[in-house]
Amino acid sequence: MVGNRYETRRRKKMSRILNIAIGVVIVLILVVGVSIVFNGNSDETANQNNESNTDNGTNQTGSGSAGIKDPASSDDNDDNAASEDDDENQDSVADGRTEDDDDATAADDSDADTEDATEDEDREEDGQEEEEQEPLGTEQTGEFTPDFTKGSQNWNEMVAAVGSPQGLSSESEMTLWRLENGGSQTSAVGTFSDDNEPDSFSNPYRVRIEWQDGQGWQVVSTEQLSSNPYR
Repeated sequence: MVGNRYETRRRKKMSRILNIAIGVVIVLILVVGVSIVFNGNSDETANQNNESNTDNGTNQTGSGSAGIKDPASSDDNDDNAASEDDDENQDSVADGRTEDDDDATAADDSDADTEDATEDEDREEDGQEEEEQEPLGTEQTGEFTPDFTKGSQNWNEMVAAVGSPQGLSSESEMTLWRLENGGSQTSAVGTFSDDNEPDSFSNPYRVRIEWQDGQGWQVVSTEQLSSNPYR
């Protein structure tokens, strides 16, 4: 009895294994078949597409052969276009440089005109100063003798020349701190305060004059001191 049971179980087990193997084989066969079918359809579709593209290309080549450009001619056209662009760029650069040069020249001319105008104004001012500093005239005759004696004709003329920048002509209108030789027989320096200007007593005027033969004393320079060295 035991032997029969064992044999029965063994047969069932073998039968189950065979069924499973058969099922696996069937599944593999189905998979392979499906793959073959799909691959065949894909190859046919690809062949049809290739044939269609080949036909279209042939037709386009045949119908459009008249419109094909000569590569050499195309290169020549490109070279000509590039040359024209270079010429235009060079012309633009040349025009830009010319305009810049014109602007720079105009600016230089404007600056030159301004400088000339300034120089003219300076000359006019210098001319006015020269006219204002003309010699005051003299009553002295003969050869000039530097006489620093107070009250003498030369002294009075020196006082008048020293005070002339302030519109003063005599010692009665000013406080004369000092009138002395200016370093030569024909020059003098006077320091004074204007009696009508109280501030000038602390900041007196110093005027340098020079003698001009036959014309009298002439003012050379005028300055107002920051302090009075004679007080």
